[in-house]
Amino acid sequence: MEPELSGTWYVLEGEPGEHLVMEALGQRLSGIWTSEALAQGFLARHPRLGMRVSPLESPALKEAFLRALGMLRVEGVLVDYEPGAHRARMARVEELLREVRRA
Repeated sequence: MEPELSGTWYVLEGEPGEHLVMEALGQRLSGIWTSEALAQGFLARHPRLGMRVSPLESPALKEAFLRALGMLRVEGVLVDYEPGAHRARMARVEELLREVRRA
């Protein structure tokens, strides 16, 4: 797993089981931020989402998150996504799940 993804992940959550899902170019995507400040910055731009930032520190929590995304048919996650940025790094859910299980 890439070094910055080996630490705590910050994700957006709503009600139990509710995660941020976006659609772009025919793909279902979610987000992972590597710092709470980046995640809070995204949320500040989209307060109407009604979500909160939650840390995922353990491999078990990361695996549960990725499995939930899989059930939602999410194909990839944008890492440290900032609206308006011309490029965003994407990681495939299946690949991250394999990496988390190896950790």
